Amino acid sequence: MIQAGFFECDITPSLGMERPASYSKLRIQKINDPLKVTAAVVKKDETLLAFCGVDICYLGDGVTEKVRQALPGVNILLSASHTHYGGPMGMADLPEDLSDLAKDLVLKESVCPDPHYTAHLVGQIVTAIKSAMERMEEAVLSFGKGDARGVSFNRGFKMKNGHRATHPGKGNPDIVAPFAPIDTEVGVVGFWRKADESFLGCLVNFSCHGTCDGTGATADWPGVMRNTVKAVMGQNAGVVYLYGTAGDITQIDNQDLCPTETGPKYSRIVGVTVGAEALKVLMRSRKGENETVKAETRILTVKRRAPSPAKAARAREIAQKKERNTEFYFAKETVILSEILKHGLDLPLELQLFQLGPLVIVSLPGEAFCGIGLAVKKESSFPFTWVSSLANNISCGYIPTTDVLDPETGGGYESRLTTFTCTAPDTADVIVRALNEMIAKETPDKVPVGRQIKPSNKVWDFGNNLPELE
Repeated sequence: MIQAGFFECDITPSLGMERPASYSKLRIQKINDPLKVTAAVVKKDETLLAFCGVDICYLGDGVTEKVRQALPGVNILLSASHTHYGGPMGMADLPEDLSDLAKDLVLKESVCPDPHYTAHLVGQIVTAIKSAMERMEEAVLSFGKGDARGVSFNRGFKMKNGHRATHPGKGNPDIVAPFAPIDTEVGVVGFWRKADESFLGCLVNFSCHGTCDGTGATADWPGVMRNTVKAVMGQNAGVVYLYGTAGDITQIDNQDLCPTETGPKYSRIVGVTVGAEALKVLMRSRKGENETVKAETRILTVKRRAPSPAKAARAREIAQKKERNTEFYFAKETVILSEILKHGLDLPLELQLFQLGPLVIVSLPGEAFCGIGLAVKKESSFPFTWVSSLANNISCGYIPTTDVLDPETGGGYESRLTTFTCTAPDTADVIVRALNEMIAKETPDKVPVGRQIKPSNKVWDFGNNLPELE
């Protein structure tokens, strides 16, 4: 029998803290709404899974490692919601032998972690998981998928010059077409008390950047989505959001001449749309027991690409001037990256697989492009397949599909070399193969069909008649 429990804790940052999602220092000057970590735990026999949706741009500073050390024996998936308006979080441990220039660029010109906030975040995640474990009860599950079209769009475009551009500007006449397709699927797993089938909570998977609000610290549209589900299913219900593959997906439609889709209004539009779709799925899906609860982990080593010596030398010259323009910001990134790569080009990535009956969830670090998720789903034999990126640790920045790094047709913001966006051009293909191999080893359970009755050969008395014509 499966047991499940939910719990949430507050992780709202303080005013004045740095916020990530920038190449320069920005401070939190306003709090719009609470930020949360929401935990769902699932247990069958000796296997215990913990899913945590975390209202943070990305997870760094050893957060995942510290949480796992505090909870031995628990298979943990931490999913950053990718709100661009969350608390301070450094991307990863940097080498101790950085040059004075690189150290200055890190400390004075880049987003830095706050050790007090990191400790608070770790404590709240551990608290949420432990509290969810204390609240576990026997449960039946439901599975389904919906479609939330019209609120997410690819931000990369094929241009008339033959290359890809990111956010080329609304209505730009040089736009030919979106560079790649998007994934509008809303995946939902419902957890219901076995005793009376009342609602415990759910997991929700969708692919879109958390870049809607922009006016203060906020959970952005995932927070609105949670509130939408709770408004119908009860305020005590648990709602855990697992970020999809949205490295190239935002709420901005560059082919629509309406004003740019930013601000609290668009946080509500995306959040309510996805939340309402999740509710529809929950209402339609049938409940039942599942046999398989499983977790697997694989470490995949990929290669990073390095700036040329000439590019690195030019970057140092630009960075020393500190003119704080686009050229400076990416020169800064090149300087830091060059020194990181002195320690080697190999980059280990943690891939995870969690199975819940007919659903398989695979996760990876970094901001994976939507095409990665679509490629995995295409090959999967499971009725329900989710791909969750930005999982557990940032490790790397954007992971674009191979065509984005094609010198003949690629390009755009996500193809720039930065401190962490630097994986080799074939990385997306390598990851897809590895995830498909992991999935191929597993066997899905049957989708629950709910309560069934015996077939009947007796037609309803009121309807068992020939046409009455006189």
